[in-house]
Amino acid sequence: MKILIADDESYMRMSLKTSLDWEAYGFQVIGEANHGEDALAKIAELKPDIVLMDIKMPIMDGLQALEKLQGWVDPPKVIMLSSYKEFEYVREGMRLGAVDYIHKPSLNEVGIFDTLRRTRETILRERKQTDEMENLRQSAERVKPNMKAVFFKEWSEGAIRHTWEIEDKMKEYDVHLQEPNLVCFALHIDQFSKVRKRYKQDMEYLLYFSIHNILSEVLRKFDEVEFFQHRQNGFAILKTYSSLRSTQSIYTEQWNLIKTVQQALHKFMNINVSFGVSALHSSLLDVPAALKEAEKVLESNFYDKEAGVSFFQIEESKPGNKADVSKHAVEKKVQQFKQEIENEQWEGILGSLERLFEELRQNRQLSKQEMLRIATYLHYAFSRACEPETGLPAAGFPAIEEFFEAETEQQIYELLVQEAEYVQHKKNLNAASQRMNHKIRMVIDYIHEYYDRDLNLEELSHYVELNPSYLSRLFKEQTGMVLIQYINQYRVNKSLELLMNSTMKTYEIAERVGFKSTDNFYIAFKKLTGFPPNEVRRNPDIIRESETM
Repeated sequence: MKILIADDESYMRMSLKTSLDWEAYGFQVIGEANHGEDALAKIAELKPDIVLMDIKMPIMDGLQALEKLQGWVDPPKVIMLSSYKEFEYVREGMRLGAVDYIHKPSLNEVGIFDTLRRTRETILRERKQTDEMENLRQSAERVKPNMKAVFFKEWSEGAIRHTWEIEDKMKEYDVHLQEPNLVCFALHIDQFSKVRKRYKQDMEYLLYFSIHNILSEVLRKFDEVEFFQHRQNGFAILKTYSSLRSTQSIYTEQWNLIKTVQQALHKFMNINVSFGVSALHSSLLDVPAALKEAEKVLESNFYDKEAGVSFFQIEESKPGNKADVSKHAVEKKVQQFKQEIENEQWEGILGSLERLFEELRQNRQLSKQEMLRIATYLHYAFSRACEPETGLPAAGFPAIEEFFEAETEQQIYELLVQEAEYVQHKKNLNAASQRMNHKIRMVIDYIHEYYDRDLNLEELSHYVELNPSYLSRLFKEQTGMVLIQYINQYRVNKSLELLMNSTMKTYEIAERVGFKSTDNFYIAFKKLTGFPPNEVRRNPDIIRESETM
């Protein structure tokens, strides 16, 4: 920090300069002045960080110099030097911007450098704040191009409700849409979870960057069109046909745009996309309604086996509440199907599952979320039927994430068929081998009693006096899973009790049930339950969902 000393007494300036070890404290005296005018000139020339300024000086005193400094840009911090017992001048100096004062008759090294250190901290803090403000300003400049996307988001969500607001923003962001004949296309990336896995987690932005660039390029050939990303796996395309009046012409142009986008994304990125297309709207204020229509009709693609294109059609109102009746009937059939699982009526289970989904396909009354709720409900029912001791998904079952990654009703159906066939096969094996090998029962009992220990194949094979390789093969034949899978499944089940009924920390629970590390516990728990431990603790109902449907 650079210091300027301003004092009309030369011996005081000399004493301050020579009697103190400035460098040891991180300061440097770069100049001196003998009155206020001289001080202002030296400040302008030398740019000191701090000025030690005497109050009483000839020509221009310290108070006058302080008053002049008030109009400067980025002036130095001023510490007053006062020889007076009364503090009227000191108070005036503080009012004029001085940051501190030193009483000259009480000058000592400790007091001087304590004051200087406080002032230096103030300077550094202000500089940091200035740097942060500059960073914020630069950040604002960088995100300025994204403001157009913010405008589209607000517009599509109904936050902009006046035509003049839309017109002003369109002019500001060079948006070329014109009334009438507004259409919204909701673009959905098919098999999004699989597409996203092509990119490393920190490189996922490349997916959206590439799609954005391709859309920008291919939509150049169309007039009156804009697009924006409105959700993680989808974009919205806004298109107006102000020069067209024929419905057939507009319909033809819509298909032209859809095919152009689909072909480009498939060619350059190997991505398939589905489309939901809104009805025609006359006003730009109808963008929120058009997007809702496009999203609603896009959801109907859930019942199609492949990527589709659906157009919104206004439904005629009919008496009665057919949707509620259908949903009530579906709920009843789901309950009946679950009862078949609990009663182990495996012979006809696949036929019942097929009939249930056939009805869902015919009426299409359930949304994707409602279908996922039913699938989750049945998933846990199958899991409990397969592993009644733990109530957790058995090894070989689809993970719960696979259901939430499914994008069509057919994919959900196939996952449930896979589970039904697994359980059916396992029950058939159990029926063919009613009596479990005595030594395998000993191993299972041993695991149930000592699961919190560091169990291994050697220890268990020694306990039952069997060759380790033979025990491993026999255990798989008798239980349908390898030894370590069974151990981990039992430990996770025990951890569930502690998560829901104790205040133990996650790492304590992991140790209590026998996992060597919290990471291993987390991986095993999420694999078997579909959720991380902390989420289950916050919301136990996600595990009990099948019982609360």
